[in-house]
Amino acid sequence: MSYFLRAIRELSSVPTSDYEERVEDICRDLDGETVEEGKWPAEFFPGVMNLLSDKSFLSVRTSWHLLLLIKNNWELLSSADASAFKSILVAAFDNFGDWMGPFVASEMLGKFYPDEDTLTILRKLNKAANMPARELIPHAFETLARTTQNEAVSGFALRELEMLLEDDSGAVRKEAAISLARIANAS
Repeated sequence: MSYFLRAIRELSSVPTSDYEERVEDICRDLDGETVEEGKWPAEFFPGVMNLLSDKSFLSVRTSWHLLLLIKNNWELLSSADASAFKSILVAAFDNFGDWMGPFVASEMLGKFYPDEDTLTILRKLNKAANMPARELIPHAFETLARTTQNEAVSGFALRELEMLLEDDSGAVRKEAAISLARIANAS
């Protein structure tokens, strides 16, 4: 059995006392194996999708490392895998045990899906996501505005950021201001 499949099996196992550290170590090792192999076995990505759909796995503080593995090796995903992965990102968005989960998810949504559908999804997440994940919605709008080739989508994402300056949450307002400043500085 390949390391990829052993890793999925271990990540799916009952958490041990050092499980958070193991998740991070396994993901780091998976990244190294990916560089060496240049591909994943066919069963690996479905296993990743199952893990990222499991709320108990997502609640582990270090679970976001699995997202980072996918982000760093995006070119290995087929268009069908990338399409299916979008719904996993949205469903998992506010279920991570650490703020880095929604941070990485927000970057992935904005960078890898820079379209009108993502704009609609981010609007919905802004209304439905729990804190502290909702604080990362401005970062998603920022990434979308900076990545998309569609000027209309970029303009709408900027307007959403401007509206978030009036949000009920001070944390969301702060993040929106930071995102708008980064966009202005990049221009």
